[in-house]
Amino acid sequence: MRPVLDFRMPTLANKGPFLMPIEDIGNRTRSKLQKLETQPPSNLKDVRQILAAEIKNIQKKLSRLERSYYGVGKTLNHEIQKYATPIKILVRMLGYFELPSVKSIEAALKYGSDPRRYKGDPANVQLLKEAYNKVVSFVPAKFNDITELCDKLLELMDKYCISFYEPDGEVEVETALHYETQIRTWKRIITETLEKIHTLMTHFRNRGIHHSMFSSTVSTFCQRNECEIVPFLLMFAEACTCIRTALSIMTQWLKSDENYSVFLQNDVTHLERQKEEQTKVTRDSREHYHSAVYKQNQAELEYSKILYEVENLKEKEDANEVEEAYLISKCNELEMDMEFKEDRRDDLKNKPLDADIESLAITWDNLNEEIRQLKEKLPGFKKQLSIIQHRREWVADRRQLVVKMEKDIKQLAKDVKQADDKKLKSEEELQTIEKTLEVSRRLLLHKSSNDSVAKIFYDLPITARSHKAKLPSISNGAEGTLDKACTVVVDEIGLDWMQLYRNLPFFPARGSETIEKDIASISTEGAGGPKKDMASMALTRWRRHHTRARAEDLKEGLKAIKRMDLCKDVELTIHPPPIEEEPPEYFPPELPPSLIPHYRDVVKLDQLIAAKRIQVIQLPDPEE
Repeated sequence: MRPVLDFRMPTLANKGPFLMPIEDIGNRTRSKLQKLETQPPSNLKDVRQILAAEIKNIQKKLSRLERSYYGVGKTLNHEIQKYATPIKILVRMLGYFELPSVKSIEAALKYGSDPRRYKGDPANVQLLKEAYNKVVSFVPAKFNDITELCDKLLELMDKYCISFYEPDGEVEVETALHYETQIRTWKRIITETLEKIHTLMTHFRNRGIHHSMFSSTVSTFCQRNECEIVPFLLMFAEACTCIRTALSIMTQWLKSDENYSVFLQNDVTHLERQKEEQTKVTRDSREHYHSAVYKQNQAELEYSKILYEVENLKEKEDANEVEEAYLISKCNELEMDMEFKEDRRDDLKNKPLDADIESLAITWDNLNEEIRQLKEKLPGFKKQLSIIQHRREWVADRRQLVVKMEKDIKQLAKDVKQADDKKLKSEEELQTIEKTLEVSRRLLLHKSSNDSVAKIFYDLPITARSHKAKLPSISNGAEGTLDKACTVVVDEIGLDWMQLYRNLPFFPARGSETIEKDIASISTEGAGGPKKDMASMALTRWRRHHTRARAEDLKEGLKAIKRMDLCKDVELTIHPPPIEEEPPEYFPPELPPSLIPHYRDVVKLDQLIAAKRIQVIQLPDPEE
């Protein structure tokens, strides 16, 4: 008989639930939740709607459970008013301090039923028995269905409402990391909260419970109503609070999952703007770096030219110094001789009139001729002296210029280092932004794509990965030996890369003029970068034009330019020496573990004797 149907209003006769069997009504509410387990949902929005509807259903079930426990229109306050005071009176009259466990309550019921032990109102004992039976019958038995539904909800939310982010293996994305941290915290709190219902009952049956074990809300209510000695009266309220806490966290989880895509989209927009700005900064820093490197290379080239000129003029400078001293001495000598002859000529003017006029005339003419000749010779020597002094001043200026250029090159090297640090820093920042943007776009795609939901349902990988093995290069060897050799050469070859390029083999053959053009082209292209780049460009061009390039060819080229040090480094890199492993230490099987240290000492002694580092003297036989 179905009394509800017999006395229902006629207008409800066509309603679906009234036409269904009573046991099928609950199954209909579970149909959407079961649908998530039997077939893939269309999108995450539908999943969130189904989970939110199920949370509301659980809240309704919890409200119905509270009505069946407290009564229609009644709350926890009515429960406390009805039971707390009579039970506290009973406890005091029995001489108990509190009723924290099943054992203490059963003892109170036993002694309260004994008229010789308890002289108070018997109704108090009945109220204790009624409250105890109600708590035991409801907690946790009546909550099992609700906790199972909460566990199922937690499982589905952990399956679908995820961040798609792995904090340990990916670049940090603040939004995803924060959401993933929240998810892990929510999962832990929900699990602990649901387990607390059974944990409280276990404590209640064994060692007892205390109001400090309750949540803050229930514990405060217990203290405010002075129920510390009868905490079992609040166990049902604590169980309801645990369920509501779990449902509240799940609701917050669903809202955060809904907003997660919006935050990711905002992050992508912000990162794209950051990438544009950082790209400009990186481009400027690279231009500044290449400009500084170009200035340094040009300064070093000019410095090497001037230094070469100064070193070549060193021998000439010594000859110029000797010649300068000779010319100064010669000029002084001519000037003194000319001055002496002029003085003699002036003395002839002061001769008396009775002197030999003819001899004086001859002497006068000779002196004038000699003075004239000296005057003709002196400008030539002075001109030679001026040229020599100018040469020496020019060499001295070049030497000062060399010193100045050394200081300038050091300053340029510092500028290059600063520009390189700035460039590397900006490139790292740009790389971080690009990686973060890539991960954020991928997370947004997974979160907004309907395919992700289907992949989650069928337990398929979200991101497709390519596992195709890379084929080894024909000219690289099976283990990349040529790459390893080129790396060693590029790091250490320096300016000898030009000689190496001239001595490397080419197939098809490459003429010497073409090779010189290659060197000039590489020098021009690499003028704005470090010397290591020019060596790398040279080896790359060689490998491109030499179709049969091998590490052995590179070694032969190094031998041709007498770089045996690099040849040895390449050989050690390609064929590293095997690591010799020491054989395991041997101990006789019958040797006790306590004698192992002494056995080691004996072995060391035998080795020292065998190496003749210790002399053993045979003692004579005492019998002899």
